[in-house]
Amino acid sequence: MLYGPVGLLLRLPLLLATVAAYTLPGAMSPHTRREFLATGAAAVGWAATGGVAVAETLPSGLEYEVVKKGKGGGTPVVGDLISIRFKLVVKSSGTVIDDILSNPDGYYYRVGSGQVLPAVDQLVLKMSSGDVVEAAVPPALGFGPKGRSSSPGKPRIAGDAILGCTLELVSVPGKDEEVLEVTGGDLAP
Repeated sequence: MLYGPVGLLLRLPLLLATVAAYTLPGAMSPHTRREFLATGAAAVGWAATGGVAVAETLPSGLEYEVVKKGKGGGTPVVGDLISIRFKLVVKSSGTVIDDILSNPDGYYYRVGSGQVLPAVDQLVLKMSSGDVVEAAVPPALGFGPKGRSSSPGKPRIAGDAILGCTLELVSVPGKDEEVLEVTGGDLAP
């Protein structure tokens, strides 16, 4: 571990994330906040460099890391119809909530419509087509203090559960570059 000004600079992102997690008013109970800080980055497998997790933290407390960068493409805004693939797990138990990462067809929804968790809406606004991110989702951006009761095919989720999320932005129709195959100047049949 480096000490002095260089060490401080290397630890600055972790320090800022810690301050944000402790100062978000009402976002988490003190116990949940401590658990989130203790397990957040390590629980989703973030790489560490010099003791600092390589991640970004949004003002809401959502921590994420881009694990695969797309080839550009469209960046969504609120109101855009987009296609995503994702996997959600409860960090404390490893229970898979939903997993459509291997599905060839993405899930289409309109950004900001309330059809997905608030964390997913916040993440897609920071992504471009083809990007894959991993995130540690605080309770306030997941299922909150009440959690979710079980239903057929869906497990019960305890209140204040911290979630792990792997999210891929598959496409932003109308904003992605579309490639047409051209043969001899004519469109292929």
